[in-house]
Amino acid sequence: MVFSKFKFAGGRVVKTGIGVFVTALICQAFNFNPIFAVITAIVTIEPTASDSIKKGVIRFPSAVIGAGYSMIFAALFGDQAITYALAAIFTIVTCHKFKLEAGILVATLTAVNMIPITHDHYLAAFVERLGTTTIGLTVSTLVNILILPPHYTGAITKSTGILFEKLGSLLLQITNDILHKRRNKNTYEQFNSLMKDLEKTEQLCQYQREEWKYHRHTKQELREFHYEHKKLIVLRQMLYHIGNLMYVPFDKDKVDIKEDSYIITFITGLAHFLQERSFSMNDHPEWLIPNIRKDSSSLRNELFNPAHEGSNSFSPETILFYELTALQELAQQLSHIQQFESKHGHFDLSIRKNNTVEKSHES
Repeated sequence: MVFSKFKFAGGRVVKTGIGVFVTALICQAFNFNPIFAVITAIVTIEPTASDSIKKGVIRFPSAVIGAGYSMIFAALFGDQAITYALAAIFTIVTCHKFKLEAGILVATLTAVNMIPITHDHYLAAFVERLGTTTIGLTVSTLVNILILPPHYTGAITKSTGILFEKLGSLLLQITNDILHKRRNKNTYEQFNSLMKDLEKTEQLCQYQREEWKYHRHTKQELREFHYEHKKLIVLRQMLYHIGNLMYVPFDKDKVDIKEDSYIITFITGLAHFLQERSFSMNDHPEWLIPNIRKDSSSLRNELFNPAHEGSNSFSPETILFYELTALQELAQQLSHIQQFESKHGHFDLSIRKNNTVEKSHES
């Protein structure tokens, strides 16, 4: 079937559907027009329960402002074009004035939608809108808290692995740029894309922290999140130093880097180290990450060659030495994080196995 070719709904889509259904059902039971409550319910379903509560607190007074202006201008001018314009303008300006930006959309929609369906009893219509808005906010917030609470740790883990693969690909591209002493446009595009993906993953981390304020979580889940977040911190630091590498002016200095040089071997090895995602230096053959565990004397000797005249404290050689040394230290940090994660993971697994055996003996 055609529908089997794609994933139809995620948790947020399902929660939106449930919220809209329950909201409309309640409004119909009280003989209220459900349109405003439904609009409020749709826009109040946020990625986390915390966001729903925080923005709900903002959207309610915003909707009150929109409904108020709508009734005022409808009473003065009736269902005219100027009524829509004035209601929208005053609603937006007032919400902005009171720092209710998160509720401007709901407030404006409420203001313009109330005008064509209200011809008299403006105060009663205003009170009814407050009631339906309250229903929409309450239902959507409860649905977001109680139904299908999101778990972002799995998505964070998957995204982190992809980010390290892309980081390795970016390093290989930079290696090619260094060899040819050029600045490739594609390198900058990869860097900017990787930075955006990193920010999205960090946003997921923030979502997970907020979500745990309202839902229980195990120590194992907290530990998994902790290690993935530490990897993201190292990744951001690596990205900072790699960004600096992109701007080293090789085309204007006397540094002549060959394809078989230690520098190129080091960067290439580091790229493969990141792409494999095991981050275990002991599991790789020596040719894959040559000398990454050793000191940086080879790198220093190759860069600070007496033949390179005119060098100063901010020469390309100095910059390259600093950035590659920093990347080496960060790679070692990444390896340590992975070791601790594996150790604790195996420890937790052994505990669960022992508990299972003990329970089987007791039974």
